[in-house]
Parts: sequence; structure tokens; C-alpha cells
Amino acid sequence: MYEYRITKYNPALRNSNGTFLKDEWTSYSDVGATFSWLVLSLDDYFLIESQYISAVVSLMEYSGIGGLSIKGLEVRNDDFDENTTDEMMRLLQVIKSGEKINIVDIPSICRLILREYIWAKLEKGAMFVHFGYDYYMYIGLAQEPREAIEQIRNGGLFVEKYSSPYKS
Repeated sequence: MYEYRITKYNPALRNSNGTFLKDEWTSYSDVGATFSWLVLSLDDYFLIESQYISAVVSLMEYSGIGGLSIKGLEVRNDDFDENTTDEMMRLLQVIKSGEKINIVDIPSICRLILREYIWAKLEKGAMFVHFGYDYYMYIGLAQEPREAIEQIRNGGLFVEKYSSPYKS
């Protein structure tokens, strides 16, 4: 299995222990807060969130995977805001652990996870997507996705070979 950590964090800004050293936002709840003298706007948040979701979908498409199953679902938050779409709310009402999520619903599921409304692992034999704390994402694939990884890097995210700490 080819495993990666995909983040918005530049690895060049880590210390020898792997700790990221720059003052950086780590959550949807940080919108409006100041980091390194810049206020995190909703538009800036949405841009990064979309890059993460595009990474998941492009790796699914590259691998020919039409859906992933939800594992270990936890509903963590019911404090929804005006940016929670009707589709996100619909999925929240019907999703269950073990259920297969079609690729068309993956973006909304990822948004729910990235905004910390739910937590879940997305898995199928040939692929997994795990989300960690502080906007870390771990992806594993049965085949090496060279072109897709290059696309993700060109889109602005950082891709490092890394094993998921959420594997069971």
C-alpha cells in the first residue's frame, strides 16, 4: 500500500521532531482568527478545504474507486452554521458506520469531517482516507498514484510519504 500525509503545511517548516513551527490555523472554527498577522477569511478556508476534497476525489478517480465505506462514525457537533449545505444535513441524517458512500457524496462527507461535525475513516480494500487532528489527512492506495500526486502538489498541498496513525 502506498501511503501519504497530505496537508497544507510545508514540510520545510518542521523541526527535527516533525513539529510544524509556523503559527497556522488548524480548524474551521479558526475562521476570523489571526495567524501570523493575517485573519483567516471564510474564502481562504473554503479554498483549502476544496483542495483537500479535490485531492480525495482525484485519487479515487485515478484508482477507479467509485465509493468508500464509513468506518468508526462519530457525530461530534450539532452546532451547524449557514455554510452547512442541505446536502451535508441530508447525509448527516442517513449515514451509518459500514455504509458505502458514492463518490458524488464524498465532497459533502469530507466537508462534514473537515469542519469537525463528524469523524470517520473512509475505506475500501484498495484505498483509505483518514483525517487527523489539525487538518492532517492520510491516504493509502494499492497502486502508486504518481500523476495524481503531482496534480495535488501543483494544486497547492504538500504530499509526503507517511503511514496513517489511524490504521486499525
